[in-house]
Amino acid sequence: MLTDARVQSPVGFAIIAYPLSTAYRASLEKMLKGPIHYVSLPQLRQIKSWELFRTLREIKTECLYLPLEDDSVQALLPILQMLASITRARTIEVLYPNLRREVFKRWRVALLCVSFIKASIAGARDLRRCRRDATALLSSPRVEVRRVQNDRVLYLKTNLMLGVKAGGSVGHVAGVVNELSRRDCEVYIASAEMPVGLDSKVKWISIPLMPYLSAPFESNYYRYNLVVIKHLGQWMEPPPLFIYQRMSTGNFAGVALSRQAKIPLVLEYNNSEPWAARNWGGVLKYNELALLTENACIRHAHLIITVSNVLKEELQSRGVSPERIIVYPNCIDPEMFNPERYTCDDIQELRKRYHIPLDAVVVTFLGTFGPWHGAEVLARAIRELVDTESEWLRAKKVHFLMIGDGIRVPDVKCILGEGLCMPYVTLTGLVNQSEAPVYLAASDILVSPHVPNADGSRFFGSPTKLFEYMAMGKAIIASDLEQIGEILKNSLRSDELPRGEPNEQEATLSVLCRPGDVSSLLNAIKFLTQESAWRAKLGRNARDRVLTDYTWEHHTQAIMTRLNDILDARTVGVP
Repeated sequence: MLTDARVQSPVGFAIIAYPLSTAYRASLEKMLKGPIHYVSLPQLRQIKSWELFRTLREIKTECLYLPLEDDSVQALLPILQMLASITRARTIEVLYPNLRREVFKRWRVALLCVSFIKASIAGARDLRRCRRDATALLSSPRVEVRRVQNDRVLYLKTNLMLGVKAGGSVGHVAGVVNELSRRDCEVYIASAEMPVGLDSKVKWISIPLMPYLSAPFESNYYRYNLVVIKHLGQWMEPPPLFIYQRMSTGNFAGVALSRQAKIPLVLEYNNSEPWAARNWGGVLKYNELALLTENACIRHAHLIITVSNVLKEELQSRGVSPERIIVYPNCIDPEMFNPERYTCDDIQELRKRYHIPLDAVVVTFLGTFGPWHGAEVLARAIRELVDTESEWLRAKKVHFLMIGDGIRVPDVKCILGEGLCMPYVTLTGLVNQSEAPVYLAASDILVSPHVPNADGSRFFGSPTKLFEYMAMGKAIIASDLEQIGEILKNSLRSDELPRGEPNEQEATLSVLCRPGDVSSLLNAIKFLTQESAWRAKLGRNARDRVLTDYTWEHHTQAIMTRLNDILDARTVGVP
């Protein structure tokens, strides 16, 4: 994973909190006059603690940089500085959002360590308190709710993924919050940082982080839980109509505040966090406590919104009654993801920026390169085409555009090979959420090559990118996997592709492939590359479908309808 870190760089090396946006990274490397090797905290957290010291000591560079793209990640600076001090870099520099440079002296690590130890002691204390409170909640009845006479809504975003600027979670938060605001609700969002993409009408409540984060990092989830409860306790008067919480590890602030004010709690459940940590990022140190707090949230939520039937079945297996569950897939903002926003000049400008021929057939993947996104499957398909059918690629003027960043990018680069595929592939790095639509508009084929869960469990996701693809009116290639296959069930199959152009009544939506199957994906890519009429027809059909059923207006309407039923019935908590 850190192979690049062991290579001497003429410019330097950087440890970052999360992947940097393409624009900030370009400004940074322009100032430093050359490329930089990057490694992120999520990558480092995957390394066992006993190996981490050795890995960091292998980093030998003239200058090690700690870029902070925005103020939200400054809370992580002490951690970055302590990690940097372990390396064998001659100089350590902090780079602030305005690119101001500040040298960090290693002797200051002693002061950081003292504060770090104090914070860790506080973290152990807060863990005990959260365990006690969550245990008590599991034996308490759900609170009886009342209807208050205002239209205020409190949205809680309580995770500590600071500095994340793109991805499905970013789109989901902005989509729900903005649509609630458009429904004439007075929406307040409480979080550690200002979320991306919010309408100007939405009001932000800044919940300050602890001055110093503690070890293990996981303990900070529980510390922050108590900070949120304390900070918002007084704000709750007068209480809002309801609380909406996007569930995150170790945080039951929504439950505590709901019980305090006797108002409904709407819980957004996207997956079990202990499961996600075990399968995607390493087992949680406090796995039992994470499950305990998760169960407390599930027990006390008056309404649970989830994005797939697989998750509904899981919730029911954990004792949640069906009437407390709403299933609605992820959705889109039809104004933001509207192909008509972009002119031919906009599309040509973007292609020129990445040196993509204006007449190329652009096949695009957009994502955060997570374990489930299947970016490696697409990379293997590209590599096979380059190795065996480079003449076809050149003749058809095919170019692959891979947008985003994440922990699987090194694997993708390794598959593509050093320079071998580069004439046919552009890896853009991370682009801001607001910029994603123009990249899709500049594409011809959009690929969603999701793969099954590695542990054999059912795929429970509802990929936001799928609905964004549909909204942009482009031909889609997708894995026939659980909800993806259900949404796109009226589609062509990659092993039974038609001959000839589509007729006027053709209603299919996409080309579906076998998940993880490179040859199936290649069949679909070749077909759509050669069949422009099918690309146009599938794109139009997909856009019509998403506008009919999958906008955030539909999503929030389902929530508000069920919530009003609860309030009208003055629902009583169930023991």
